[in-house]
Amino acid sequence: MKKSLLFALTVMVLILSLSFSASAQTTIQFAHFYDPAAGPAHVMNIEWLERLVAAFEEENPDIQVEFEWIKWDEIDVRAVRDYRAGVAHDVMLTSPQLYGLHDATGSLMDIGSYIDEWPEERLADINWSPVWVSAYPYGVPLGIHTRAVAYRRDLYEEAGLNPDVTPGDPDELVEYAQKLTTDDVYGLGMYFGPVRATIELYFAPYLWHFDGHLWDPETKMADFATEAGIEATEFLYDLIYTHGVTPEWSISGTYDDVILLNFLEGRIAQAEGYGSYWIGPLEEQGWIEGLFPPTPEGETTVVDIFPTPTKDNAQFTNAWNISIHALSDKPDESFRFIEFLTQPEWLVDYPDAGLPALLSLWDSPELQTPFYQKWLAAAESGRPMPPTAHYGDLADTVAACLQQIFALGDPIPETLQQFQDEYNAHFGGE
Repeated sequence: MKKSLLFALTVMVLILSLSFSASAQTTIQFAHFYDPAAGPAHVMNIEWLERLVAAFEEENPDIQVEFEWIKWDEIDVRAVRDYRAGVAHDVMLTSPQLYGLHDATGSLMDIGSYIDEWPEERLADINWSPVWVSAYPYGVPLGIHTRAVAYRRDLYEEAGLNPDVTPGDPDELVEYAQKLTTDDVYGLGMYFGPVRATIELYFAPYLWHFDGHLWDPETKMADFATEAGIEATEFLYDLIYTHGVTPEWSISGTYDDVILLNFLEGRIAQAEGYGSYWIGPLEEQGWIEGLFPPTPEGETTVVDIFPTPTKDNAQFTNAWNISIHALSDKPDESFRFIEFLTQPEWLVDYPDAGLPALLSLWDSPELQTPFYQKWLAAAESGRPMPPTAHYGDLADTVAACLQQIFALGDPIPETLQQFQDEYNAHFGGE
């Protein structure tokens, strides 16, 4: 009888212990956009997230992480919409281009007070790049997405150009492109389709090169129909219709098709706006060796890159950030997850990083090759998009404006002014 009673008490204590343990565990939601049905790149990121969460939960047994999936181009809008509806999230992947919208709506938590507690050494390791400027205080960058000009070394040689000497300014870029253009190959690939890649990778860099601005942070008005805007538009227009070095089909299709696929298929000798997230396809093509993943012995064979030949700080650079939703009731646990995720041992192999966000990771031997040092130079000279609450509308306005100029031949100064006025009539001052 006593043994039965003792056994029953033991079982009861165990049940109560397990119940208390379960109730003491906090669950945080992690919103991401990786879909295993979307291809191998997404699968790699899912596998990385699963390893990350398993390691975090082992080190933090009081916190459980659950995934929630949101489409990549809707995740920021969802954060805003759910904030207005009173629907809470915890940790979320976010895009810095839309931080103006988040700032205006209050949909992301200001995590500056947490970050400011980091040791000076840790802060210096992550706040060195342009992506930090657009991330703080609403997020922490997980990598660096910058762009450069990828070029065919073999085609340089065929055109009588030294493949180790690349263009240093826009005029030289045109000269090189003219020499590289043949009946079968265009000398310079760019993209002017009706999407945001147009403003980010082509119009803005040349507008900035000519000392112009997209948007005035003081007046909160679009400001691209200036002399600099005219110069930038004329430069891009002439690539197609005056110099004949960029194909007319650059105004249609998708960014991936026009730049990545046409370059890989040999129709473009130089591909401007080539993303750091596209290094892998060059290795698969056999045009570089030992550079994806990077090794100390890595080298370029057929293809190399150079930073866009514009002025310093005239190349768009961004990243995926990690943030906390403003309605999260578990900010401490959420930031503990962010601290864990942003350690070097995890960011070093984040598939979607593009390039390392941490300066210390650039000291590794595999990133000392000339190829990656050029990417580092491109990252250091970047800048973010302006912090307007209507960034999507600004990007769409510029893309539509260029479509009208390039497709219909409308006059450049008047058309820029028309679209700028239309944007400001709807969104100016906000």
